[in-house]
Amino acid sequence: MIELEGSVEGDSGLEEMIARLKQVDGQSVSAGVFGGFAAQKAMWNEYGTSRGIPARPFLRNTLYEHGSEWTAFVRPLMVAVMNGSEADVAAQLGPKMATSIQQTIKAGGFAPLAPSTIKKKGSSQPLIDTGDMIGAVTWRKGE
Repeated sequence: MIELEGSVEGDSGLEEMIARLKQVDGQSVSAGVFGGFAAQKAMWNEYGTSRGIPARPFLRNTLYEHGSEWTAFVRPLMVAVMNGSEADVAAQLGPKMATSIQQTIKAGGFAPLAPSTIKKKGSSQPLIDTGDMIGAVTWRKGE
């Protein structure tokens, strides 16, 4: 067994950095469609339904495609927090996440709409009809 013992001497500021990091530890941010009928429609589209709506996973696809980008975005913010900045990490990351979801929806690439749906809505773009759902994409700080 190896035992290490030591201390940091001098005014390294390490304890202050750790204290600052503890202030943001456990905080979270979520992005998506929260509550109401728009959230119900989002769920039907994300996972599909037994009534013939195929899965069009815009939330999961966004996470897979942008997760590492979001991590890279947060990294310098955390360094700033360690160095004494009062940066609200969630307030900066949340809008970026919501915008990424909206961009995924706009980019398409999902299961095509049925011909009857295209005729009804006048467009072949999945997930965009009235704009209510894409407009409902937002973010919020976790509890």
